[in-house]
Amino acid sequence: MGQDFIRDLLDGLKRVGPLDTARIKDVLIVSGLPEITENLRYLSFNHQVIEEKERVLVFSAVAVINNRRAPKFRLEGYRQKLSQIVFNSRWTRNLLDLFLNKLRCDTAMMDLLAAASAPFTLLGILQVDEIDGAGLFKRRIRRVRPIVVIPGIDSDAMRTVATFEADTETRKRNIRLLSRSLKNSRQSHGY
Repeated sequence: MGQDFIRDLLDGLKRVGPLDTARIKDVLIVSGLPEITENLRYLSFNHQVIEEKERVLVFSAVAVINNRRAPKFRLEGYRQKLSQIVFNSRWTRNLLDLFLNKLRCDTAMMDLLAAASAPFTLLGILQVDEIDGAGLFKRRIRRVRPIVVIPGIDSDAMRTVATFEADTETRKRNIRLLSRSLKNSRQSHGY
């Protein structure tokens, strides 16, 4: 496994925020990158919480996708239609499955992966908890979106990635956002 591949993937995470990339690097080294015959490799559990003034971000790097196998990983035709029924946001509770399926069904994104000069793409999940509004009209909102890091792409391709991430985002309103409960959760799990 080349260190350059890992550095390129970590550099793409700068747009998420101030992450502890050393921890993610360790996860990538321990989990390894996909072999030439693997479509993707799931990463071991990692979880980073970033508390800002009015919001809390939670990021997890979840998988590394093998760009060289993107044409075989793509879903088309009846397989795409069936997967869209099975992995529908109405009943799919696992967001990783939902995001991976949407990625595999998205023609523009799969074309980007297939054409990428980098052999690997990092898939992460970013959860943003924030309060919208003021006074009596405060609403608590949770947004969860995939983060797709394809090293070495141009600005047009990056716009395609940003559009995919925004379109795939899920939102929940009026959830409980208790910073104290987040701190207690992190302490009990050793974060």
